[in-house]
Amino acid sequence: MKKILVILMVMLTAFALADVNVTYVVNMSTLTGQGVTDSTHLVQIRGSEVGPEGVDKWYNIFLTWGDDSQNATNVGGDYWELTVAYPDSMIGWRMAYKICYMDSVNEDAYHWEDNVIGGNRMFNLPATDTTLAVAYVNTNYDPPYTPSDSVDVFFRINMSADDAFNPDNILSMVGGLPINGASSNMWSPGTYALTQEGSSAFWNIHLKFDPSLMPLTDQMYRYHNNGFEWNGHSENLNGAYFSGNENRGISLGTNDTTIAWVWWNDIPGGVFEGNDTANIVFGVNMASAIENNGFEIGDTLEVRLGYELSSPEVVTTRMTHVGGTQMYAATVNNVPLVFGDYLYYQYYLIKNGVEQREVYYNFNYDGSTVGGAERRRIIITDANPQIADVDESDASERRMPFFRNNNPLAQNVTVHVECDLRPAYAAVAAGKVLDDIQGTQDISSISQINGVAINGPLSNFAEGTWASWGSSLMNDTNRVMFDDGTHGDATAGDTIYTITYFLSPDSGHVVGQECKFGINGGDNESGEGGYGNNHIVNVDDSQAESYLYIAFGSINPVYYSDWTYTPGVAVSDVVPANYKLAQNYPNPFNPVTTISYQLAETGGVQLIVYDMSGRRIRTLVNEYANAGSYKVSFDASDLASGVYFYQLNAGNTVITKKMVLMK
Repeated sequence: MKKILVILMVMLTAFALADVNVTYVVNMSTLTGQGVTDSTHLVQIRGSEVGPEGVDKWYNIFLTWGDDSQNATNVGGDYWELTVAYPDSMIGWRMAYKICYMDSVNEDAYHWEDNVIGGNRMFNLPATDTTLAVAYVNTNYDPPYTPSDSVDVFFRINMSADDAFNPDNILSMVGGLPINGASSNMWSPGTYALTQEGSSAFWNIHLKFDPSLMPLTDQMYRYHNNGFEWNGHSENLNGAYFSGNENRGISLGTNDTTIAWVWWNDIPGGVFEGNDTANIVFGVNMASAIENNGFEIGDTLEVRLGYELSSPEVVTTRMTHVGGTQMYAATVNNVPLVFGDYLYYQYYLIKNGVEQREVYYNFNYDGSTVGGAERRRIIITDANPQIADVDESDASERRMPFFRNNNPLAQNVTVHVECDLRPAYAAVAAGKVLDDIQGTQDISSISQINGVAINGPLSNFAEGTWASWGSSLMNDTNRVMFDDGTHGDATAGDTIYTITYFLSPDSGHVVGQECKFGINGGDNESGEGGYGNNHIVNVDDSQAESYLYIAFGSINPVYYSDWTYTPGVAVSDVVPANYKLAQNYPNPFNPVTTISYQLAETGGVQLIVYDMSGRRIRTLVNEYANAGSYKVSFDASDLASGVYFYQLNAGNTVITKKMVLMK
């Protein structure tokens, strides 16, 4: 025993002057069907110092084969590292090691990696500090993709927590990454499809980038689960990566890499907790969907409930048509839930064997998950609730459903897309800012509005893709819209912009289309809380010419509530024929009054208040404005009682009226 202790003391003395640092690097992305993170797993490097060539010592001084071996440290994403300082007396020695990992959250036992040729990973200790080749768990040193001459990047996502995921629809990546050269991008749903890892909830994709384009900084992307269609199920990170934007963000270097796996919308799975049950009666009016060519009596309509863990599982029930009406109804019994909490649900259309979720966005949503804003919800307080989704208002949470019609066009159709920009003017006049969620075209003053462009699958003759947002969009003749009486525009200067497209079933065009508008080319239509929310419209293909009237901001009517738009009203009915300055109201007043005026043409306008001596007291309006009706408030709290005059100067018209301040 004494002899052994002496030998160990001599060895440890010799090892005291360690000067060769070896960094072990582990990548866990090859653990197929599983996800390893620094918050859920422990990763160990286990092994032995085998000895010089021809001599087998198998010491366990720095690494061991047991649970007491050293833990590696996560250095970002799938990568883990451990640095061991070996003495120079071991230079040339053979070293053996292997990877072990444990699910620390579920307190699982350690698992040894498999499929390592020879049983252990081996290397000879060099004479200088070194970083070993990346050890991919279970695959020797082979990454989860086939390496190429490009910069290879590997992405993974876990879909188990997304209760709306449909594996029958293509799960793809979309984004601005230059996958096919400097001017290319990935904004093409369904093109860059992910592959499922066996039968697990994990999906992955291998992307290749031109080395000359690397590195890349702050690139946008997200995952999309609706095949080749833009509408429907797409991630919305709601500003988590870019302020006011629905996309993920990433920066890439010049080396091959794997990206840490993510949950859909970055929302991890959970467990339902509740002991209440209810028998729920659903009633829904399909009049709006029928009128907009998105639903026909006889189509299959389903209600699905239990999203957002509001019930243990999502339950699907087919609804029944109420004869002689446009109503559908269903009763769902014994639904597990929590009284006083929201129950989340949704309507689905099954047409010609194709499933389609309703187009819905809750503008009053105050929950913690982005996906919840695209679901209906209601608080259940008793065991026999009745839910009626019958409202006509687009802003109501109980509004009627709307569905996109994915049928091919019945004939060639000339489509005039009309964007009524007056809601934008009204919102800005009310003090709101139209934030550009992907650029710098923020609109805070009416004078900043120079025009509008259309973007999205309907744009550019319904080619099916998105162009880059920005001022350059205003130079795209197939996306910039017109208010000058040309290109199908009915009336010049009426603030209703138009662009005309020719659509054909021979080109694969369908009835349902998707688009979004941008003032000055910016992505600034959504309004507060409406990120990722686009217009879904159905073309009337019963005739050869169709008009799509769309009010700017109607994708978020709550934000644009300062303007009450009326789709279908003729232009001549809403554009003033003459300039007009109305009598202020109230009059006399103390101290606030409202002044209304109308502009017959687009141009400069001034509204100025004068006192009895002709001295200018206040400039209420001094800007460039479009034709339309306006109101402005005048606060005379700092003025003395008396007679004042207010004057409108617009075009070649000057109108003056008198008002009385009586304190």
